[in-house]
Amino acid sequence: MKTFDRAKKPYRLKNTLGLTYNVDPDDVWVTKHNLKRKGYYSAPQYGMSEYPDHQLFDAIKNYQRDNKLRVDGIMQPDGETERRLLNDDQAAITYWCIIYGAPHGGVYSPNICWQCWNKGYR
Repeated sequence: MKTFDRAKKPYRLKNTLGLTYNVDPDDVWVTKHNLKRKGYYSAPQYGMSEYPDHQLFDAIKNYQRDNKLRVDGIMQPDGETERRLLNDDQAAITYWCIIYGAPHGGVYSPNICWQCWNKGYR
């Protein structure tokens, strides 16, 4: 079985996250989770998923506005919005799935991600 470094280190975006960009599902999941913890993201009726939605981009804009950043609804790897979000209080997800390697372990368990949980891994 593969093992992944689960040391306390923040997740970094792989790609630019914006309404008109081809986004990475892990980037979406981690950003939604972090913005939800800060009170900016509210999941729609169907629940939180790794797919981008308008609530996500509205949350990014509101976070940018409240933190006096450029308000464009876009997060870039190592950009000002990502850096501020990670530095606020180390709110970034720090658990990594020991099976899948995704940066969003800890949703149902501190060791595995929601994808592995749904596949029956416990």
